[in-house]
Amino acid sequence: MKMEKEMISVLVRLVVLAACAGVVLGAIYIPTQAQLEKYKEEQRQLALKAVMPPGTDHFDPVKLGEETLYYRALDADNNLVGFCFFHKQSGSQDMITLAGGIDTDYKLAGIKIVAHKETPGLGSKIAELEFTDQFKGVHTSELALSKKGGKIDAITGATISSQAVIDGLHAKIDEIKGMN
Repeated sequence: MKMEKEMISVLVRLVVLAACAGVVLGAIYIPTQAQLEKYKEEQRQLALKAVMPPGTDHFDPVKLGEETLYYRALDADNNLVGFCFFHKQSGSQDMITLAGGIDTDYKLAGIKIVAHKETPGLGSKIAELEFTDQFKGVHTSELALSKKGGKIDAITGATISSQAVIDGLHAKIDEIKGMN
């Protein structure tokens, strides 16, 4: 009988402790999510600025319903300086999320690999400046791997990842061209 009472006492304490933990976690979750969304938006704005030339002041989203398709990049006087975007493209291992910017003549202003899960030491090099910097100033008509007559040198041992970045850029730029 005594042992039964102790088990019930321990069980009640565990239930109360679990309920308190649930209440505390619930109370923390809501403000944390709001802060996380704010942080994500700040990171998006920084990525957009990183792929556009100096003089870009702000971005005007072009939407289809609730979905943002791309952004119109504007200077301080609201003159169009180009377009920028985010795009997810299938890579060698998983999805590659990239940010890209083009000027009004459809030359790349810059690219940034926002997220990827490519092979460390090989495909992961798509995020390094040595790879991404070679896109600056390249017209979309020259946007291909050098072995296919383009201006972009693939990463040795990571041709699939390199091609995935190019394919992602082409897909989004062609979409923007079709809408403008």
